[in-house]
Amino acid sequence: MQFKMVCPSPLGDMLLASDGAALTGLWFVGQAYCGAGLPADAADAPELPVFELAQAWLESYFAGEMPKVCSGAPAGPGPRPPASELLRLELLGTPFQRMVWETLQLIPYGETTTYGKLAQSIKERRGTPTSARAVGAAVGRNPVSLIVPCHRVTGADGSLTGYAGGLWRKRALLALERRGITVGEEQRPSSELVSRLLDIWEGSVRATHAFLAEADIQRLRGMVPQAIAEVPHLLVARRGGAPVGFAGTDGAFLEMLFVADDARGSGVGRLLLERATELLGVTELSVNEQNPQAIGFYEHMGFVTYRRTDTDTQGDPFPLLYMKRADAWGSRGVRGWGVVSP
Repeated sequence: MQFKMVCPSPLGDMLLASDGAALTGLWFVGQAYCGAGLPADAADAPELPVFELAQAWLESYFAGEMPKVCSGAPAGPGPRPPASELLRLELLGTPFQRMVWETLQLIPYGETTTYGKLAQSIKERRGTPTSARAVGAAVGRNPVSLIVPCHRVTGADGSLTGYAGGLWRKRALLALERRGITVGEEQRPSSELVSRLLDIWEGSVRATHAFLAEADIQRLRGMVPQAIAEVPHLLVARRGGAPVGFAGTDGAFLEMLFVADDARGSGVGRLLLERATELLGVTELSVNEQNPQAIGFYEHMGFVTYRRTDTDTQGDPFPLLYMKRADAWGSRGVRGWGVVSP
């Protein structure tokens, strides 16, 4: 008998599979090969102990920790056994695939290897040559994401290639492991968090909005806390637990995105924008025409300008450029479409 369940994660829902005793599958819903080998009659069993262990592992991992133990360990005194002894994996594949997947588990947390180096390791284990292409095919069919860390394999030049869950997820996972950067949605931001995000906003604005006078900054500062608290979806990026950036979305529109001045250039902005576009469905945004750095960033991320206004949304003389994802031009509901000529 095969069992399944779906659980949420910061990078999207995940499908878990089990034979009742071991974890046999863990995929991001919608990724390539999602549910491969899982029979159509697999029973939903969210109460299965192995699923509870897997969810504990995921919760710990996405909190920026290196999961070593999971909830559900035997009670009593003494150290708890490592997760590998609690959360048993059953990797179903060919002998070659299983060897590749076992080798993936030897890549240390926060480190990466290449397909070529992985192929060399497999050659040493098998005693016969193998190609990076064959290894890459096996890596792509990894049935247990994250726990079997196929996201730690890169191209020969270090480029992020070949991740079944999407390169944006691979980028987020490596940022989590290498730099301790997490991105999560805040349902009810506390007043303390809003205050810290306000400081990030001001530092970012002072570094990038040279066209604003001091009086403009102080006036806008009084409006920002309410905007942060009331935005429908608020994403907060943290490094080592401390906020370093945030983004707010309303439907398909990016209402705000700001990165702490000391975190600029570390990929925080990209992580926030990719989370907003890939999980929250953002396809549109507006940006001050006098902020060329931001315009260049959004263009690099695939946004193109479709209209311009002479003033901002408060009627002040700061022109706005409205931008839309180039791959979403055919969709409906473009905010303000045709109201102002480009």
